[in-house]
Amino acid sequence: MSPGEPAVSHLSPAEIEAAINQLSQADFSRLRKLAGLRSRELPIRADDLLQEAFVRALAGSRKCPRHVGIIRFFDGAMHSIASDAVKAQNRRPTELRLVPERGEDDLPLLDPQDPRASAEDEVAAAQSRREIIALFDDDLEAQTIVEGMIEGIEGEELRSCTGLDKKAFATKRRLVRRRIEKAFREGRKP
Repeated sequence: MSPGEPAVSHLSPAEIEAAINQLSQADFSRLRKLAGLRSRELPIRADDLLQEAFVRALAGSRKCPRHVGIIRFFDGAMHSIASDAVKAQNRRPTELRLVPERGEDDLPLLDPQDPRASAEDEVAAAQSRREIIALFDDDLEAQTIVEGMIEGIEGEELRSCTGLDKKAFATKRRLVRRRIEKAFREGRKP
């Protein structure tokens, strides 16, 4: 820390534990919804992601600045944990071996066309989602709105995930729409 720079004060693990114990059912419901948004591309369940955020905060490896609300802190912690997990997943090469099935006459069997998206389409869609979400790396609330929209969450349920009042939510949605439109207008492919 350089001279003249204010010290950031953090909650102690005991204060975080007290804050967790004071969370209402509605707060826990909101945290579970946020965990669901953050864990959708992970090989772990939403409850496990939330639990991991709690464990790291209580162990002191995740520090909550005093000026940040506890729900926002845990949302940010889950976002960070999920982001690290996705990066780790992307570093591991996936080995695919295609072995054609053989019929009785030892000729390959032809599979009917699968109506679901191909693996390539699913990878492209996942990449597009990540690129759209990355447009909002600087704004956790906007990113939460985008992730919720991708997951099909709408209206009041989506607003409750952000913790914003109606006016702030409408403003943030306009920001989301404009930023995505600008990215498309500039020829960027999400």
